[in-house]
Amino acid sequence: MRPLEHDDPRWVGTGDRRYRVLARIGSGGMGTVYLGRSAGGRAVAIKMVRPELAEDREFRRRFRREVMVARAVGGAYAVAVLDADPAAEVPWLASEFLPSVSLDEAVRDAGALPAGTVWALAAGMAEALRSIHGAGIVHRDLKPANVLLTADGPRLIDFGIARAVDAATITRPGTRTGSPGFMSPEQIAGDTTGPAADVFSFGATLVFARTGAEPFGEGPWHVRVSRVRTESPRLDEIAEDDLRALIASCMDLEPGRRPTADGLIDRIAALRHDGPGRAYALPAPVAAAIGRRAGEAENPPLPRDGGTGTGTGGTARGHRRSVWAGAGALLTVLVAVIVVLGGAGRPPVAGPGVRDDAAPAVPTGVLPGTGTGATPGVPALTVTPAAPAPSAARGRQLEFHLTGDVRLISVTYTVDGRSKTLKDVKLPWRKTIEIPKSPDINQWRIRFRFPAGAVRWRVLVDGFEAGAGNSSSTLVPSRGGGDGAV
Repeated sequence: MRPLEHDDPRWVGTGDRRYRVLARIGSGGMGTVYLGRSAGGRAVAIKMVRPELAEDREFRRRFRREVMVARAVGGAYAVAVLDADPAAEVPWLASEFLPSVSLDEAVRDAGALPAGTVWALAAGMAEALRSIHGAGIVHRDLKPANVLLTADGPRLIDFGIARAVDAATITRPGTRTGSPGFMSPEQIAGDTTGPAADVFSFGATLVFARTGAEPFGEGPWHVRVSRVRTESPRLDEIAEDDLRALIASCMDLEPGRRPTADGLIDRIAALRHDGPGRAYALPAPVAAAIGRRAGEAENPPLPRDGGTGTGTGGTARGHRRSVWAGAGALLTVLVAVIVVLGGAGRPPVAGPGVRDDAAPAVPTGVLPGTGTGATPGVPALTVTPAAPAPSAARGRQLEFHLTGDVRLISVTYTVDGRSKTLKDVKLPWRKTIEIPKSPDINQWRIRFRFPAGAVRWRVLVDGFEAGAGNSSSTLVPSRGGGDGAV
């Protein structure tokens, strides 16, 4: 978590339901997520949407629909939505706060999960799918980053592109939905997607959990989606016959041959060697990370300006609050937990704000939740800002991370066409770049040369993962890296 900035709100609420804002959990391209507490002392995650996005009718329509989806989905493996006002000038929602680690983060940082943990994970995810599909919803973006590991089981989150089974999608023409490597073949083809598409993604996610690799390998978007449509998933590294057979049935190219969520629950219960209902045991580093994040929620950092977070209230509807210029967070649904995921940021390169650090990064970020739609007569969003912002725009942070079992021959990082090359780099390695809030879109690239071995790279923007990958080779020398825009 990060301290509140001078221009962050100190209170948010609708009517007589007010929440105190305590710390920043994470931010990205669509809003900011804060740790808060209700009047009764309950920890909550509060997601605030960027005001400029609130001017977009399509965005508001999508946000309101996500709120409806989140309310429709329940069960033990969902996250409770406590409050929301998507009709406010600055749309917001509050959901229960869950200390957790995303499956993506857990596997990339601690390695593939043991078979017993994967079976328990599969059981929880299957129950989540039953709740989702039972509500008439197709998730359409089930992937490791959207599976959260908590102390008492997994949670399936992020209904950003979910839709009702019998409804037309509101995704804009020409936009991509889903994540390459985890999307079903019919979703890639643009065909109608039903619950079977989620089952395919369920299988792909289990492959990643058990092996630490995507089922169709790494590569550019078009290469990965082509493999999904033309190749079989790579299941050779799954030693357990029963688990491999279950995953293969989920990833059948023909949707009609895949099991249903109910069928998965029955089959998993019959196949689990540790016995149905047995609690899953997380690897020690993952459990420790969850514990640390619970501790952060109990003792959040003090605001940077030393304020107490009280202040006076005001109504956001009817006029624009300048304190919201630059708010950012990934628009995900159903949860609010401390976890690194997705990202956005502003990355120009080197200068006085750049530093090198050999210590591995400590992930800080969140996957936010969603809430309920506003109803007639419900008061608008109430926000209590802190002191006015200074004239200089506060910067963001872009971070490059490299870990592995080799010493790099060279590393070249590039942001908006400006590059810097380092030679003979010892791992782990991190580069943090402090950057201004604008322009709105920046290009980044990381390239490295290494001897025979394996290297993992990650790019974070304000604590959210903007890109990640693994490079390994027996050739000398080899090259690896990635690029993107934020």
